[in-house]
Amino acid sequence: MSAGGVGGYRELLGPADRRALFAVGVLARVPLAIVGYSVLFFVQATTGSFATAGFASGLAIASMAAVSPVFGRIADRAGQRGALLAAAIAHPLAVALMIAVGSLGAPLPVVAAASVLVGASIAPVGSYMRARWSQRLGDTPILQVAFSLEAIADELVWVFGPALAALVAGTISPAAGLVISAVIGTAGALLLLRGAPTRPIPVAGSGPRAAFRPWRSRRLMGLLIANAVVGLMFGINDVSVVAWTASIGVPQIAGLVLTAYSIGSVSGGFLMGLVPGRLPAYRLLVASTLLFAIFWFALSQAPNPFWLFPIGVFAGMTITPFTISTNRVVHEAVRPEVFTEALAWVSAFVVGAMALGSSLGGVVGERVAPDAGFTLVGVLAVIPFLVVLVAGVRRRRASPVESGAPGL
Repeated sequence: MSAGGVGGYRELLGPADRRALFAVGVLARVPLAIVGYSVLFFVQATTGSFATAGFASGLAIASMAAVSPVFGRIADRAGQRGALLAAAIAHPLAVALMIAVGSLGAPLPVVAAASVLVGASIAPVGSYMRARWSQRLGDTPILQVAFSLEAIADELVWVFGPALAALVAGTISPAAGLVISAVIGTAGALLLLRGAPTRPIPVAGSGPRAAFRPWRSRRLMGLLIANAVVGLMFGINDVSVVAWTASIGVPQIAGLVLTAYSIGSVSGGFLMGLVPGRLPAYRLLVASTLLFAIFWFALSQAPNPFWLFPIGVFAGMTITPFTISTNRVVHEAVRPEVFTEALAWVSAFVVGAMALGSSLGGVVGERVAPDAGFTLVGVLAVIPFLVVLVAGVRRRRASPVESGAPGL
């Protein structure tokens, strides 16, 4: 099976059921991108406090990241169907509770608890989709094309999701974004139930079911650390873009700069799908982190915000190759029965670090200088490359990943 060039996309999306699966996956992941912003707009409108709104939004995002490995483990051990059904029921109920307590002027602890429930009731659809492609395609070169397509879907949703949340909150109702999250999230989860794995992946041999233990592999630990650093960078960068553009009197271009990143990221994802899938996954990871370091360091040296447009496109083009290479390394490094949980842990590290980076970027922007966060971005950009390079150095004795040791 050949997956090189544009033909790889045609081969992947040729069957109608695959096209339908991809479309439903895009729909079902919308809540992941809009819930944080929707909570922010709703709580700010009902309390009049940006501090309270930011706190509630952060809780929703943090809880979403915290429970994603749990959702992943449930899917690996009992199949995706039960987890998706639970999300389809729990998320609209949590949204209804959030709207009720916010509208009634409930105290902060109650609003905080409702925010946690809203985030915690969202299934990690991106991890579920990659696990499905992995089960359908196996260790074929076209799997990289599928991972590329999923990375593009992630980026598209994260580009248009926040804009949708802001639009409906401003033109319809502050609660409209939450309602959309509930409706689309439920519809997407229910549609994904069709063809969802109802049983866990069988355990090879007669031994006990494996558990995800990344600390037993230098490469997996390096991968998690590298993804956490990338998430930290993204959090710092997003806040710094807003702070820097506002400081020179053009805050309106901040969204355009972030869109330039996304345009580059989608382009990088498409181009990554053209790369032959037979290339070694870890070498692709090392190469992608090197390109990531070069272009994000260059971005940090921009003399003014207007340079963020052209450099940002190229920096953005390195994001999805890093993500796709990460997915491929995880796919090869862990046993199939823990693959979904492993991907969910990677996502949790990125999202959790992004939340921390946003706070750090705000502090640096206020106490040092509006553009000071980019200095941190430039320093951090090199770390993922160094980490994966060192973690990938082979020792005389095979690592757990290389030897296929149980528990990974």
